[in-house]
Amino acid sequence: PAHAPGGVAARQAAPRQRAQAALAAMAPRRTEVPAPQRQRDPAAAAPRRNPPVLRDEIRVPAASLPELGADTQLSRREQQDMMSELRSMKGLIEERFGALAFMEKLQRQPAQAKLIQKLLDAGFSPALVRKLAEGLPADFKSQAADESSWAAHVLARNLVTDEGPALEDQGGVFALIGSTGVGKTTTTAKIAAAFATKYGASQLGLITLDAYRVGAHEQLRAYGRILGVPVHTAHDRASLDDLLELLSAKKMVLIDTAGMAQRDTRTAELLDMLKHPGLRKILVLNAAQQGETIEDVAMAWRAHECQGVVLSKIDEAVKLAPALDTLIRHKLKVLGVTNGQRVPEDWHRLSAPALVQRALRSAATPAWRVDASDVNLIFASGPALAAGAAQPSAMGLF
Repeated sequence: PAHAPGGVAARQAAPRQRAQAALAAMAPRRTEVPAPQRQRDPAAAAPRRNPPVLRDEIRVPAASLPELGADTQLSRREQQDMMSELRSMKGLIEERFGALAFMEKLQRQPAQAKLIQKLLDAGFSPALVRKLAEGLPADFKSQAADESSWAAHVLARNLVTDEGPALEDQGGVFALIGSTGVGKTTTTAKIAAAFATKYGASQLGLITLDAYRVGAHEQLRAYGRILGVPVHTAHDRASLDDLLELLSAKKMVLIDTAGMAQRDTRTAELLDMLKHPGLRKILVLNAAQQGETIEDVAMAWRAHECQGVVLSKIDEAVKLAPALDTLIRHKLKVLGVTNGQRVPEDWHRLSAPALVQRALRSAATPAWRVDASDVNLIFASGPALAAGAAQPSAMGLF
């Protein structure tokens, strides 16, 4: 029947089905490939494979490369440390064996051992003592007097002293140089007084270059007033040249320079200022200083360019050997010595044997005395130290 509920629903769904059928008819049809044809295409049937990688098993990830480099650097550092330890051990063994060999040699030659101990007590350097000990004859008698006299003779022969006319008798232009407080001004006054006593004050000229120290001019002028000699002051190279030309008629001209430390930068400037034709430099060394200090002063003030050396304050020196040691090794000439403040009484000329005997008579205090068992500590390096520490001038002692 038309009014049945099922008939109404069928009539409502009929237009919807017709619309869906019309849309399906308008869509493009998909072309289907038959199943046998898909099986006949080998490229479509077989899956695509990647090419094999050769030696893939030895490839190392990039993240692990820094770790390998760190390990290599660590290994190299360990090898370097090991080689350094081996070298130090080798040097220690050579040093000990050298000391044992040296001590055994001293036991076989007691005269040499006594000589070494005496020279070290006197204050001579190990380099010079070793050279003397090596030159001692093997068949030398073991007597302290004989070995000391032999050493004194060798040292005196190698110590250069002024055997000619005295400094105050030579005449000329001399500049006294040296470190602070060594006694340059007093030494200048002593030489000036010795000259004025013989040749008169009219033949003497005095110049001071000490413009840095307060009262330096007054100190030399006080000596000049006593001697009746005017004191001139030079501040630079030009004024020094003018004064030297003004005093050119004088038989002797003495120049007192500024005292400076050997490592002062002005030391080189002062030496350049004294480069005047006809001017001779005299280095004043304090005999009471340590051997290393005297060595440093001689090198800084270019002692090899000087006319000679004056040893001052030998009355204050407990040991004269350090100063003589430097003079012997550098072949410096001793022009004179001073031993006090008196002018001119404390100005002397001593021969080489007299200076050496004075140095050998110096007795070391118990705290500074070298015992026989301590000798190996000084000569522990053996020939290596002798080759490195000995100066070329010390090689020609005999």
